[in-house]
Amino acid sequence: MDAQSLNTNGVHWLHTASNRYPQLTKDIEVDVVVVGAGLCGASTAWHLSQSDLRVALVEARGVAHGATGRNAGFILQGTAERYNRAITQMGREKAKLIHHLSVENHRLMREWITTEGLDCEYRQNGSLQLASSAEEEQELVESADLLLEDGFAADLLFGEELGEPYLSAGFQTGIVLPEDGEIHPAKFVEGVVHRAQHNGVQVFTQTPVLNIESNTNVEIQTPNGIIRAHMAVLCTNANLPQLMPQYDNIIHPVRGQMLCTTPQEPLFTRPIYADHGFDYWRQKHDGRIVLGGWRNLDPETEVGYDETLHPDIQQSMTDFLQRFKGLEQVKIESRWSGIMGFSRDGLPLIGGVPGQDNLLVGAGFTGHGFGFAWLAGRSLSNLILDSEDDLAGVCTPQRFI
Repeated sequence: MDAQSLNTNGVHWLHTASNRYPQLTKDIEVDVVVVGAGLCGASTAWHLSQSDLRVALVEARGVAHGATGRNAGFILQGTAERYNRAITQMGREKAKLIHHLSVENHRLMREWITTEGLDCEYRQNGSLQLASSAEEEQELVESADLLLEDGFAADLLFGEELGEPYLSAGFQTGIVLPEDGEIHPAKFVEGVVHRAQHNGVQVFTQTPVLNIESNTNVEIQTPNGIIRAHMAVLCTNANLPQLMPQYDNIIHPVRGQMLCTTPQEPLFTRPIYADHGFDYWRQKHDGRIVLGGWRNLDPETEVGYDETLHPDIQQSMTDFLQRFKGLEQVKIESRWSGIMGFSRDGLPLIGGVPGQDNLLVGAGFTGHGFGFAWLAGRSLSNLILDSEDDLAGVCTPQRFI
């Protein structure tokens, strides 16, 4: 497969996106400006809209047009690492707390969707992690035992318990995490931003930030206007180092390849992870299969800020789908890529910028934005409103000083 033969056809989740928000065309003054209208920025703006503060939300492109609208729409618990590896890396108690907070993130999202009556294709059928090797099978078994010991739900499946379509594709072992879910990521964030605007938040799209000046107050410079604020919250994930170079060695841009098939017969009932999380896919309610990952095939080039397609990886993804019975002749409807922000230790940065009291950040979600970013937005709002917060406490940017 070469670049010319790829069917791009745009980002699946953004096919129905509409830009209902204006560009900033004049200087304005607010109490808080939130930069970035992905999930973290949208959540921050919405939570702040419950206060009396004057809030602006500014986005370089359209709502959810960055990593938020370019993923597979998984709502997963925990970090990008399996639970046993997370415990090894950060210790039992910290890993347990982080895992609990991600479960709480999902609960709060589900509660908000129900309360607001938002149609965003949300389902909670759990997720399935598959073992692609004997080593990974041992990881799954250890993780399941540890999760159960720490009070989380996990069900191991072996052989016939796992069943089709996985056995015929070469998988023998899996773990179901019943608390996980799936969502149309762009519809959800568009719904959040719409409700934040209804509550008084000023929303500006197609308005890139050119420069940030932070002294007593903050000035956000854009092409056609300046936003003056008492505080700024930078929810720009992988793009944070472009605005604040001191994070250049802390958050790294990593590219993920994605594709979406034409509608297929029902085959997969929940979001699925395989090969240590490098391969992931799910089947939507309309039969389309969304699949992504495989950056481990070429990790040295799948970095940077360009949302380009990798023909060899895209071919490998197509070949993988064709391993499953019924998908031997599967047709690909669209292909795209997105840029994720990977932090140095795999945890997001949520909180104040050291040495700058009026700047906060929410970034570095390491491929698990929908597992943490809704709660991160609440955390950032809490910090602005002088409330203590568990997630901000464990994910403080201060840890990199």
